[in-house]
Amino acid sequence: MSVTCIQDIYHCDTCKSALDEHGRNCRHGMLFPLLLLMGNFKKCMNYEFDAEKVKLQLQRKNIWIEHSDNNSE
Repeated sequence: MSVTCIQDIYHCDTCKSALDEHGRNCRHGMLFPLLLLMGNFKKCMNYEFDAEKVKLQLQRKNIWIEHSDNNSE
């Protein structure tokens, strides 16, 4: 059995309506993703792709990879 976060289903982490790059605090309401799930929606009607959040996520991932490579040596 696997666990899925509501934010993964509706791609909150790459949406312009999320207040940070982790997809937290939707501008349409903190419980808006939960309402989408309860309404059995497949997609969020307010979703807008935010390239800046993706860049931040990739930068954080690269820093983490570099840090873990340095510690393994």
